[in-house]
Amino acid sequence: MKNFSPYKINKFAALVVAIVGSTIVGNATTPNSATLSNFSNSGYLIYKDTGVGNPSELMQTSDLSETVNALSGDAIYAGGNIELYTQSDGASMTDFANADIVSLTVDFGVGNQVVLSSLNGQNWFNDGLSYNTSYGANNLANQWFGDLVGELNNISTSDEVQLFNTFRDAGGFQQLSDPNISYVEKDGAAVKVGLGGFIDVKDRFVQLAIASGIDPVTANSSVPNGLQVSEVVVIDGVVSYGFEATDSGVRFNDGVDSYNANYEVSNVPEPSSTLLSLVGVIALTIRRKRG
Repeated sequence: MKNFSPYKINKFAALVVAIVGSTIVGNATTPNSATLSNFSNSGYLIYKDTGVGNPSELMQTSDLSETVNALSGDAIYAGGNIELYTQSDGASMTDFANADIVSLTVDFGVGNQVVLSSLNGQNWFNDGLSYNTSYGANNLANQWFGDLVGELNNISTSDEVQLFNTFRDAGGFQQLSDPNISYVEKDGAAVKVGLGGFIDVKDRFVQLAIASGIDPVTANSSVPNGLQVSEVVVIDGVVSYGFEATDSGVRFNDGVDSYNANYEVSNVPEPSSTLLSLVGVIALTIRRKRG
């Protein structure tokens, strides 16, 4: 895993972080309970694993009694998932700015909890001083986009600016902000989370590059084969995302085989990375996983 500099967002609207106990939970996999909150205006969906087909097909439900079952997968077989903030994809930039943040509190017993959350525009575009949706601003949106560009091939500065603007205007950040949680594992302070996604998003990003004005030949060569990009989740105050996936063993029959990939991300601090302290605001470390 590559390490990136700690990043601080001064305003993290509507997120309530549970206190994580110090008791060690050895090899914890399936949680004792899971609770969704703050979804009245933003929505949630639960995807159940039917056990039918190869890969196994998922089905949608809003039955909250299925939350723990939906989180019972692992890195080898993701199983079902819980989608936070289902209204995100269609949200306008105005509505997205201060949208509700949907939270999933996962309890492993003995006071050990993990809080996972969706994101809104304040998380992406607020640098603590201003709300800035421009390319080059000092915020999460630009840090994530810089990491994405690191996965591409030979993007010029002018093309990079236009690609950012096209991605933003097409609702790209909204589409990253409704993470599908397949599993949560906790061992002491370490938390690993499986995110459902697509195993290959090259075609989508080639289309985006062409829409931004990059010619088709250059767009196709700039986006590598098998490009993988996860959604983004906040794990106990740590923003996490990844660019490497494995086969999830499941799919949703929606015509594009959604959730056929599993991205495992974490909030595990490493020796060269320092978590910011909490002083009146919630400090975030961006954890970007590659390999």
